[in-house]
Amino acid sequence: MTMEKMASLTVLPVWLIFLIHSCLLGRQRASIAVAQRASKWPGLFGEYRRRMLFKRIISRMGKDVVISFGSILTKPSVELGDGVYIGSHCLLGDVRIGENTLLADYVCIPSGSHQHEFTRLDIPIRQQPSQLEVIHLGRDCWIGSGAVILADVGDHCVVGAGSIVVKPVADYQIVAGNPAKTIGDRRK
Repeated sequence: MTMEKMASLTVLPVWLIFLIHSCLLGRQRASIAVAQRASKWPGLFGEYRRRMLFKRIISRMGKDVVISFGSILTKPSVELGDGVYIGSHCLLGDVRIGENTLLADYVCIPSGSHQHEFTRLDIPIRQQPSQLEVIHLGRDCWIGSGAVILADVGDHCVVGAGSIVVKPVADYQIVAGNPAKTIGDRRK
């Protein structure tokens, strides 16, 4: 029996829990609960298990995707292209990631930069409306460790470690810093 088939069998109980929680709590909350549980599965077999589980939960799971230990996908609308690598302890909101894109450890991609409104003082921040956005990462990108991505990143880009992307990044750009600024072009 292949590793993928064994992983598929072992995630069936968690998949059933997801289905039950989806009926009771809604698909969004069920997805977060199951993602947190799956994030704790160690080793190579844990990677296979996460791939097999998320294949059933998220909108698109490409071939040969790796979701490493400690990483959590918070939205069932996530789309991952072929060959995507997600390092350890990453947090992904509503994101679309192109093929062969690599995320180092501790990368955070929430659902945009306006998740919490805070302009009104008469009500708590948590009760104010939110504006969730879909973040797109292009094909063949490298996102460095600890980066925070709050805007779209084009194809063939590099985002330096610890950078905070607050504005869209054009194709082939190398960006770094807080806020991230263009420091190079991969074509030159």
